[in-house]
Amino acid sequence: MAYKSGFVALVGRPNVGKSTLLNALLGTKVAIATPKPQTTRNRIVGILHRPNAQLVLVDTPGVHRAEHKLGEEMNRTARLTAQDADILWHIVDLSRSPNQEDQWVADLCQKSGIPTWLVMNKADLVEDVKARWQPYRALMSYQDAFVISAVKETGLARLVEAAIQALPEGAPYYPEEMVTDQSEDFYVSEIIREKVLELTREEVPYSIAVVVEERVRRRPELTYIRATILVERDGQKAILIGQGGRMLKDIGRRARADLEAYYGHQVYLDLWVKTRERWRDQEAWLRRLGYTPSES
Repeated sequence: MAYKSGFVALVGRPNVGKSTLLNALLGTKVAIATPKPQTTRNRIVGILHRPNAQLVLVDTPGVHRAEHKLGEEMNRTARLTAQDADILWHIVDLSRSPNQEDQWVADLCQKSGIPTWLVMNKADLVEDVKARWQPYRALMSYQDAFVISAVKETGLARLVEAAIQALPEGAPYYPEEMVTDQSEDFYVSEIIREKVLELTREEVPYSIAVVVEERVRRRPELTYIRATILVERDGQKAILIGQGGRMLKDIGRRARADLEAYYGHQVYLDLWVKTRERWRDQEAWLRRLGYTPSES
């Protein structure tokens, strides 16, 4: 049987479960996932290996109405990623009705000319699946449609098998031991950002970014990490630090637990908070933080 390989882009509006689906398919956490919209800001690659195929899954930021340059770059990342895929999975949330953002994603898929499948997620939250899927199937002419639950991991085997059948023949793009192409620093920064998203409310989680300033193995059983959480206003800085430093300690404690599981040994996490006004609208900061996608 010929070996198959190719790229599948996961596109959709915010908070439809793209990252949860990616993690479920890989059986490990490569993308942070929270109930807050716009959790994913970057292109996240996950590599699914099968004896006869390699499926390169690419998670993308949710397509949304941008209110700053960061939002514009997130939308551009989704658009550019879609252009390079062999198959597009338009992920939707069956527990909610389609909105304008879902239509924007459908339009993006249609304009790409790439085979697009409708992947209807969160079926575990819906009683009458057929009644829910009709409005989504009307968004565009999809090549195929699947009903899944990423949380319950139902419908995933059929989805993967169909994708492998549709992939072109070709050699693998990544070695067998790779599950993702993201760097350690990126993973560390995302884990810290995830904990901020979990613990803060209103505008604070959307106004932060994380920069890993230093990461060094000080002893065989200890990794030291110094990271800075950027905010846009001093008021947000005060919230993140908290009374007596409690909030920052809680963020650090939760992040350290995940990082120690990742490294398999003790982690000393040294967190700082700094104000950088309007960093989300400054191209220099967006480039430094890796939020400006390449056109290639």
